[in-house]
Amino acid sequence: MPIHHNMLGHTPSATERILFPISDQALGAQASLLYEHVLNPGVEVPFHQHPYEEVIVCISGAAECSLNSGPWQRYEQGSVLIIPPNTPHSLRNIGSGLLRQLAFMPSSVNKTKWLAPKGSVE
Repeated sequence: MPIHHNMLGHTPSATERILFPISDQALGAQASLLYEHVLNPGVEVPFHQHPYEEVIVCISGAAECSLNSGPWQRYEQGSVLIIPPNTPHSLRNIGSGLLRQLAFMPSSVNKTKWLAPKGSVE
């Protein structure tokens, strides 16, 4: 069992957001993905979808999520979003600081389908 240290706390430098792998095939995971997802203030993740369920845990900040182009719903630190498979969704940071969240996916390969240009991602 590999142990990886200092995996959290990344900050976007010259991009709008980061999607940093904490657990993937390269790190030894065989059936799941885990990302630290950090957005600068005002950044929106364009609509996209995955062929599997995604679970997002908000660690800090304030944000909104839209599912299927529906109304924006607010969430914040301590919130958990469960996004069903093949559901178009978009997220945006509505706070004045960084939005930090963990994104879990039950697949060893990221199969994100972008429905709009994905913007700058580190």
